[in-house]
Formats: sequence, structure tokens, C-alpha cells
Amino acid sequence: MSERINHVAVWVAAIVYYLFGWIWFTVFGAAWVAAMGGNHGMGTPSVYVLSFLTGLILSYAAAVALGRHPEDLTARQGVSFALFMGIALFASQTYNIALYSGTNSNLWFIDTGYVVVGFAIIGAIVGGWKKKAAAV
Repeated sequence: MSERINHVAVWVAAIVYYLFGWIWFTVFGAAWVAAMGGNHGMGTPSVYVLSFLTGLILSYAAAVALGRHPEDLTARQGVSFALFMGIALFASQTYNIALYSGTNSNLWFIDTGYVVVGFAIIGAIVGGWKKKAAAV
């Protein structure tokens, strides 16, 4: 399976996902802090490292899932896969948890929107970036 994974694309996707998070939470930061009850400060360095690592895991998971037939894969298919999985699995189940836990709906929309849109970006990069064929 490892030979089917474009590791450079995975790492780039993880970096872009991380940077996208910075943009997303810059745009929605005030609303996010308000939804959190106004009790959130900047994270410690370890939070940022762990945040990047979770994006790297998500990127590798996408590469593995999309890697069955990499020769047929496109950015569009990567986005389609990520949106389907992001909405069908992640958004639906985190909403279910939010219902029972009484999570603020704005907080759920901001957090879930980040993951679903960010996952679509990962899907586009991993799906569209063809691995160079090995020289024979």
C-alpha cells in the first residue's frame, strides 16, 4: 500500500490543512470564542504540534482510502470522497453528540465546517497529485 501513497502530497495536504485552520479560525475566531463561552486563550506549542499531527493522520487516512486505484484518481474524486465521508460520517456523528451534550450549535457549525471543508482540500490535493512513476 505504501507504494500507492504519494507521501509528498500527504505532507503538503497536512500543511495546507493546518494553514487552512489558521485562516478558518481567524475568520470565525470571534464567533468561535463566543460559542466557547469566551473562555479560550491561545494554545500552548504542544497544542499546535498535536493539531498538525491530527491533520497529518487525516491526510494519510485519505491517501490510504483513495489509494486503491491511484491511476484513476482525480482531484474531483478526492473532493467528492472527502465531502461524502466528512458529511456522512464526521458531521452526522458529531451533530449526534452535540445534540446529547447540549453543544452550542454555532460551535458545532464552526468546528465541523472546518473539518469538512479542510478534508475536501486534503482530498483535492491527495486525489489530484499524481505520484511520479519509478524510473525503470
